[in-house]
Amino acid sequence: MTIRTLPMLIRLALRFAALGLKFGLTIVIARTLGFDAVAVYGLAVAVSVVASKLLGLGFSTELNRRLSASDPLPAVGEARRLGTLFSGLYLLACTSLAIASLAGFPADAFGLSTRMLWCILLVALSEHAAFETNAWMFSLHRPRMGSLLLFVRTGAWAGIACAGLLSGAVRSIEAVFALWFACNACVVAVSWQRIGVLARRARHARRFAHAPAARDMIAVWLHGLPFYAAGGLLSILQYAERFISGGHVNADALGRYVFAWSVANGVQTVAFAAVVATAAPGFVRALADDPAEFRRRLRRAVAASASLAALLSIAILVVHDDLFRLANERPGAHEVALLAVLLASFVLRAAADVLWAAAIALRAGVGVTLAMAGVALVCVPAAWYLIAGFGTTGAALAHLTASVAIVVALATIVLRGGRIHSSGAIRRSVSDVA
Repeated sequence: MTIRTLPMLIRLALRFAALGLKFGLTIVIARTLGFDAVAVYGLAVAVSVVASKLLGLGFSTELNRRLSASDPLPAVGEARRLGTLFSGLYLLACTSLAIASLAGFPADAFGLSTRMLWCILLVALSEHAAFETNAWMFSLHRPRMGSLLLFVRTGAWAGIACAGLLSGAVRSIEAVFALWFACNACVVAVSWQRIGVLARRARHARRFAHAPAARDMIAVWLHGLPFYAAGGLLSILQYAERFISGGHVNADALGRYVFAWSVANGVQTVAFAAVVATAAPGFVRALADDPAEFRRRLRRAVAASASLAALLSIAILVVHDDLFRLANERPGAHEVALLAVLLASFVLRAAADVLWAAAIALRAGVGVTLAMAGVALVCVPAAWYLIAGFGTTGAALAHLTASVAIVVALATIVLRGGRIHSSGAIRRSVSDVA
């Protein structure tokens, strides 16, 4: 084992631990609160992930790219201003729900109580804040701190919730959401503290980051806006079949689908933490220094992410009986087929995560947005048709169909963008020599 592989193994171990704890939480919720609670928990997860993309307002991808640069200090100032903007957005969201509640908004029409809507909203807002600040740690090339905070917000809170549910200290899904919110708040606080330490060290070194002017923030927004739209579409494609299924299958069947989906999603989650989270900042520097190195890194990262996800998928299929029994369920041919289709889909999503990071480094936002819009226009109606006709089996097939389309679209854009960037680099080199 080399010194360089040890950090990756530690990140992988933390991600496996977080995955196990979060998967364990799904099982414990099913055993203690029932599959109806699993369905609500699954809805909160889906809303949180979509919110993490949409609430970035178009700033996130470009800001993370700038934080990954050799001199991130100007971007740190931009991050602080963006944090203030996000706080105002959270206040607006809470105020809107409060006004809607007082005006008699019919929450029951969605099968949820007003209290549950508040829980989901607060969890989604806290998840976005934790997601953003955690990503900044990775972009600032602080993978150790980033990995620890990622473990806290994806695994530690789930472990606490499991202990509370099993001991009887936690007796409702609302209490589970409260623990989730509290851990996210801790992650945000620690992240800002670490950013403050970085800024103080820069001041001691007599390096001052200028306060970002309005035009700087506008530039960040304009560069990030296409990826904001594309990220929203990608999130919709990740969860569309779950939202559509709510109108076609009962809560128990949806809860069972969410359980299988959560198991399969683990392979993408582990691959992202072990490979993509650290590969993405490296793409930015490699592209600036040597386009050939960028292509080598891209090939290695895609192969590593997809291979890791595939190996995990095989392992899950081998032990699927035990996994389903943990949730007091006996898997039949339908459940196994459902799981296999979802696993194949998430292996493709693991490769797509790498391609997405490469597209950000290439600033191919417009092309990605148009491609994801085209994929959504085809795949969302297809998902509706498949789910209406085949229930949860159709939902799994819809997810796989979207995954294939996403990978094909992103691969085409990244390969084309890489060739264009290499040609431009060659022309600049020839011009410099002349």
